[in-house]
Amino acid sequence: MSRRLLSLWLPHWRTTLWQKRHPHGDPAVPLVLYGREGQSRKIVAANEAALRGGIQPGQFLAMARSLVPDLVAEAVAPERDALALQKLAEWCRCFSPLVAIDPPDGLWVDTTGCAHLFGGETAMLETMKERLEARGHTVRAALAETAGAAHALARYGDDRLSIVPQGEAVQALLALPVEALRLEVEECDRLRMLGITRIADLCDVPRAALTRRFGTKPARQLDYALGRQKEPLLFEQPVVALHVKRHLVEPIGTAESIAQVVQVLIQEVALLLQQKGLGARRIDLFCLRVDEGIQAVRIGTSEPVNDPARLCRLLQERIETIDPGFGIECMSLQVDCAERQAPAMAGADLAGREREGDEEGLGILAERLRNRPGLRGVYYLGETHAPFPEAAQQRLAVPSAEHGMSAWPRPTRLFASPRPIAPPDLAEDDSPQRFIWQGRALAVRGSDGPERLHGAWWQQAAQAGAIRDYWIVEVENGERFWLFRSGDGAHRWSGDGAWFVHGLF
Repeated sequence: MSRRLLSLWLPHWRTTLWQKRHPHGDPAVPLVLYGREGQSRKIVAANEAALRGGIQPGQFLAMARSLVPDLVAEAVAPERDALALQKLAEWCRCFSPLVAIDPPDGLWVDTTGCAHLFGGETAMLETMKERLEARGHTVRAALAETAGAAHALARYGDDRLSIVPQGEAVQALLALPVEALRLEVEECDRLRMLGITRIADLCDVPRAALTRRFGTKPARQLDYALGRQKEPLLFEQPVVALHVKRHLVEPIGTAESIAQVVQVLIQEVALLLQQKGLGARRIDLFCLRVDEGIQAVRIGTSEPVNDPARLCRLLQERIETIDPGFGIECMSLQVDCAERQAPAMAGADLAGREREGDEEGLGILAERLRNRPGLRGVYYLGETHAPFPEAAQQRLAVPSAEHGMSAWPRPTRLFASPRPIAPPDLAEDDSPQRFIWQGRALAVRGSDGPERLHGAWWQQAAQAGAIRDYWIVEVENGERFWLFRSGDGAHRWSGDGAWFVHGLF
């Protein structure tokens, strides 16, 4: 599942907090909050009335008074504002378990796998905007595949709520000013002196010349925004009453091993719930990868639940959304929301065996569908007549009589985007003999292929002549991979010869 990051910006955060602390103040009166810089007083925040009068943050207070004589000026309270932002981050956990503070007036929210709980990304942003406006805040937000792109569009985009489809972040950023990359004022001024005013202009500057003249920060910030480099974000874990964790002896990456750890964690948390007489309404699973990335899964229930079999089934149905990367080294489970519940009946086992003759209740069915991507959780796969596997199927809502099948088997886990690998060692028949996957050198003991697929030239002109040769390979430990080479290995027009892993059997 592709990562989705939301940047939430509250442009009048500090002045709104001041108004809440002084409810008798008139919001139509120009108000600024100032801080001290040496012996001078500089404006830190201004409300809408002050902004309309020509006042901007960063101005000296004396200059602002000359522009707006009846200006109300108060000292900023950074500690109280920071504490309020922390409380807002806790409140935002109702939308996602991964929330980070973006001081002084913003938040990061990792919404990967959460939007379907609100009816999609658009509905989720609208819900968030309505709830925050009901609390008196002005909101701008952007959702994109990188934190830098979301941050830039939230503050410099044309729309108050922006959603960038997967793969379109670069195009959405090109027209924005260089200030959108979170550079210092002096750095932006130096760039503008050379005619570099937009992100598109910065992309055209050779990397070596840019680093030599401006240091590493502009290039790094550009890479963060475009997704060329991963930006570290600190997602703080909330303090909850029920929380269990397992540090793993060795990193794990298969669905079976993840499911085993989930069973252990669920058994522990279910026992704690039963002892306290509580039932879980919302549970978050956190998987810490060896590259320090976090994969989060959230499930919700239709009623308070402390039955381990029922909770385990809901989480196991979401394991396919977890990307283990190079391996998961720690897993934790926390009950984010719980309610009073009668203790579970003794003898509930984790295997989830259903008694003969019992029918699944409507509530259980509803919560299982709820934890899928909305109504799209019920579908069947139909053909698209596209030759390449990642586009060969589509979700259809109505059943059909027949489904076409390929003569070659397909992997049980197909990556949404093929994972590039170094060119493997080849045998005389061009079949892979040895390749490197996630830092491991794997020797192939058997292979089947090639299966040649041609690009859909009748649908996309860019695929004219494109060829992929696929192999099913089995390595010495029994794992099976689906590898392909871009091109036929002889003609450049058929592909560049790069190798990929497209799935696991």
